[in-house]
Amino acid sequence: MREVLLKLIEEKSNIPPLPDILSRLESKIEDPKSNISDIAILIETEPILAGRLIKLSNSVFFGGGREKVEHLHGAILRLGLKMILDLAYTLEIPQMFLKGNTLDQNKFWQHSLAVAILARQLSHRIEHFYTEPDLCYLAGLMHDIGILVFNYLIPQKYASFLKEAHGRDHPLEEMEMKAFGIAHPEMGGLFIKKWWPVPEQVVSSVEKHYLRPSDKTKDHPVLLIVILANSIANNYQMGHEISSYTEPVNSRFLEEVGVSKSTLEDIVEETRDSLFTAKEVLYK
Repeated sequence: MREVLLKLIEEKSNIPPLPDILSRLESKIEDPKSNISDIAILIETEPILAGRLIKLSNSVFFGGGREKVEHLHGAILRLGLKMILDLAYTLEIPQMFLKGNTLDQNKFWQHSLAVAILARQLSHRIEHFYTEPDLCYLAGLMHDIGILVFNYLIPQKYASFLKEAHGRDHPLEEMEMKAFGIAHPEMGGLFIKKWWPVPEQVVSSVEKHYLRPSDKTKDHPVLLIVILANSIANNYQMGHEISSYTEPVNSRFLEEVGVSKSTLEDIVEETRDSLFTAKEVLYK
């Protein structure tokens, strides 16, 4: 089965393309000659995306204040270019994988968003090394994309697998490996590397997010942060509930990298507030 899946990933006809708006938006944001008006004009070619970004900019969590933003230009000023790009990915990627009805898409993407938000927050709180918050957010958002690739390429087989796997106290990746010869972390990494222009640190984090935090993972800070964020989400009722297995949060390791128990509770509470604020706009 592994060889069949690897071949399917290589064939463009089987793969949902990355929405053109994302690559164009990223190019505009990275172009030093671009200004806010150029970026607003581009986003306005996608009215649904533009409307949701305006709505998000007016929420308290994303910086909304007393003065209501009515236009996209104001939303971009309030949110900032990096946040605009992160939210564009957050809004657009779920639309790509609607094939098959095996998964609860809302629950899946709320988990992915939780991991993304937790990863961004941890990037600000973990001591001893610097990581780009935007890379951590994107890696967290994409960490389980391999599950969707499975569901997209072999929907009936994967649906049968999930029914059999449900309720079993084993890591999902171990059960996938036994059933298909490949697990969703590797599947997601191969898919992204082949088809999406994202940084290598994001690809590596997707491929290896199943690992446990250790001194070795400190050499790969984006990966480490995604591992920790995923573990926290799963242990604080922000999981996708596809698998019954949950790896406990390594509290001692978190303390070692500067995240105390009280800090962790603050991060979790802030993430829950963020999800409550954003989910009606993002994943309806």
